[in-house]
Amino acid sequence: MEETEMARRVIEEIICDGCRTKGKDRKGVTTLTVGSDSYDLCQEHADRFAAYFSNLFGETTTDAVAA
Repeated sequence: MEETEMARRVIEEIICDGCRTKGKDRKGVTTLTVGSDSYDLCQEHADRFAAYFSNLFGETTTDAVAA
C-alpha cells in the first residue's frame, strides 16, 4: 500500500496584548514599539494609543506633511 502525505499549513494568529490581559482573544492588527518593547494591538487599542499620543504630542509629523 502506498502512503500519501497530507498537506498541512501552520497559521499563526497574532492576539492583542491589551485584550489578552483581560482574558479576551482579539486579532492583533498592528504593532506598537516603544524603545525595546513591542505590543501587538487590535484596532480598538491601536486607535486608543493613537488618540493618546495625539493628545500628548499634538500634531504628528505625518499630519503636518499631509496639510
